[in-house]
Amino acid sequence: RLGEPHPYEANRVLALLSVMFEYRKKANLIQEDFSNPARGIEKFREQKRDRWVKPDELPRLAQAIDQEENIYIRAALWLYLLTGVRKNELLRVEWKDVDLERGELRLPETKAGRVHYLPLSKPALELFRNLPQQLGNPFVFPGRRLGEHLVNIDKPWRRVRQIANLEDVRLHDLRRTVGSWMATAGQSLHIIG
Repeated sequence: RLGEPHPYEANRVLALLSVMFEYRKKANLIQEDFSNPARGIEKFREQKRDRWVKPDELPRLAQAIDQEENIYIRAALWLYLLTGVRKNELLRVEWKDVDLERGELRLPETKAGRVHYLPLSKPALELFRNLPQQLGNPFVFPGRRLGEHLVNIDKPWRRVRQIANLEDVRLHDLRRTVGSWMATAGQSLHIIG
């Protein structure tokens, strides 16, 4: 049984199956009176994570990030910490979305489905200024193929976590870290959101 050792994965598979059945129904690929067999199946209980990088862990993480050889991956990891942007939102950023004069990052595709403008701190601006633009590629973080963006940084992130001895910290936890620092600094929940 998939769910016993891996409840999170089982829940994601169930959600995917449900979406697939609903799509087939909407596309008239199955009978209209067909009921989705994935509906009504009880999901496994999930515990919310509350991991973030603690102040005493930050120097180790910073040193490990700085050891990353790939300048684009190194900058992306720093920008996750400095901005709290979601992984895919950051990796898809194009140079036209970075306004160095105004100190602003435009995120055209957010989880909320709307454009978001993010003010950039001086260190974040400096990272953008120091990144070379790849000729023929509109993306800030170029992928292996010309004209595409960086897609997966899981291997470098595992390397960084191992060096920093923070193997339980996920990339998304950097986003949570930014939120916790902002809350500690007295920012409103609206701004943090």
